[in-house]
Amino acid sequence: MTLLGLAFGTFLMALDTTIITVAVPEITTEFNALSQVGWIGSAYLITLTAFQPIAGSTYKSFDPKISFLVYMAIFEVGSVLCAAAPISEVFILGRAIAGIGAAGLLQGALGIVTYLSPLEKRPIAMASVISVFGISCSMGPVLGGVFVDRVTWRWCFWVNLPIGLVAFLLVVSFMHLKQISAIPERERSLLNKLRKVDTIGITLLLGFVACLCIALEQGGNTYPWKSARIIGLLVGAILLKACFWVSQWWLGENALIPVRFLKQRTVAFGSLFLFLDNMSNYLKLYYIPFYFQAVVGTTAIRSGVNYISLATPQFFALLLSGVLVTKYGHYMPVIMIGQVLCVVGTGLLTRLDMGTPTAEWATFMVLTGIGLGMGINAPHIAIQAVMDTDTDVFLANGVATFFSQLGGTIAIPIGNAFILNALNKYIPIYAEGLDTRTIVHAGPLAIKHLTQSPDAIHGIRRAYSEGIRYVLIFALAVVCVSIPAAAGMQWLNIKRVAEAREQAQGIKPPAPQSSMVNVSGDLKESERSELEKQ
Repeated sequence: MTLLGLAFGTFLMALDTTIITVAVPEITTEFNALSQVGWIGSAYLITLTAFQPIAGSTYKSFDPKISFLVYMAIFEVGSVLCAAAPISEVFILGRAIAGIGAAGLLQGALGIVTYLSPLEKRPIAMASVISVFGISCSMGPVLGGVFVDRVTWRWCFWVNLPIGLVAFLLVVSFMHLKQISAIPERERSLLNKLRKVDTIGITLLLGFVACLCIALEQGGNTYPWKSARIIGLLVGAILLKACFWVSQWWLGENALIPVRFLKQRTVAFGSLFLFLDNMSNYLKLYYIPFYFQAVVGTTAIRSGVNYISLATPQFFALLLSGVLVTKYGHYMPVIMIGQVLCVVGTGLLTRLDMGTPTAEWATFMVLTGIGLGMGINAPHIAIQAVMDTDTDVFLANGVATFFSQLGGTIAIPIGNAFILNALNKYIPIYAEGLDTRTIVHAGPLAIKHLTQSPDAIHGIRRAYSEGIRYVLIFALAVVCVSIPAAAGMQWLNIKRVAEAREQAQGIKPPAPQSSMVNVSGDLKESERSELEKQ
């Protein structure tokens, strides 16, 4: 029941990331805020990304159960602000607050599993919690499309309240963490804990992520890449990032991200792998629906249904990987097989065009989904194996998840740049006489309303097809680089690691029954029973 509560919390975070993708046009129209579309899309991602290590530090210093509940409350407050927002500025504020809560929910789910099961059984437990990402990827766009078309876009956020209530009650009722380490950070007074907060690091990290996201969101779209605004944002991001790492080195163990974690081989290469893998995953998550809507000509709801052919195999492959690692202990073979399958599947997806039969694109997506599902869980298992204390697990997970989310965050504007470049290049060729800016602002669902000419509509769809091919080729390159990144992690067997830790702590397996009888033959029945229990 506790795992179910954590899974519901993670589901909230994942659903909120995907459900808004089909609602942004309607939201910007109602608020007359087309100029603020960048903030509407990125406010959530900025705080979600920047607060990953911050949330890990929070769980290190405070009680994990209370921290999880507080982050859930923060997420719900943000959702209510979004659902009831009278103006765009309130909506953007709500998205930023929801992003803070979502970061804490994800970190809590990954770290609290440490207390719920021994190391050798954690892969299946973590797979159960993380597998909801696959469900949300298929449900989010479909549910968002239903709300936008049939009710109102505001229900994309009201829906978080009943789901959050269920998660909150499950955690309150069933989560009893009896083995929390009595570490000094958690025994300090609240005032001392607040004094230890790395405010400089938090400020610099938020500034870096904000500058980077805004530059990638607006570059080539609202402003040209060579404009002073975009160049200034990119330079500012680089300088803030450099200052952040200098501050982390200076503060040592009191830093938001202690530098020693990046010196650990598995954490460093695992973070790089998650950065690349999640970038590839987000490119498919956001732009394969563009293929169905803009190239094939389906509705938003239908495109979400079609995406199930990738999301469902990802869900089952993630569970399968957890079972295999739990049974055999080796996680590296699983991640390598998964990435090879992902490379093959993504390579086949680059062949998508206007006439690709359903059987072909569905097969390509199933293969890609299996590969993505097998690889996404392994780095977190590896971190569990190399970190000795629960404090280090929370902080290391915060580092790895930060890079993972950063990869996904910057993937979206990069993909958008490929789409825009392709439209600017091919619209004048395939749809002469039509204005590219008008086509871009209209969006993929409005193509048939732009012109009455079948040839022009065919040309627009062909231009979109070229742009999506560029996106998928880039995704293929990224996932290929992720294989050597994954190979850099330590090749360990979590069963052997667990046995070594038990021996180091003086925990030995019970003796065979025959020898127990010989040793305790002269004891009373109650004493013999107690000894056997021990």
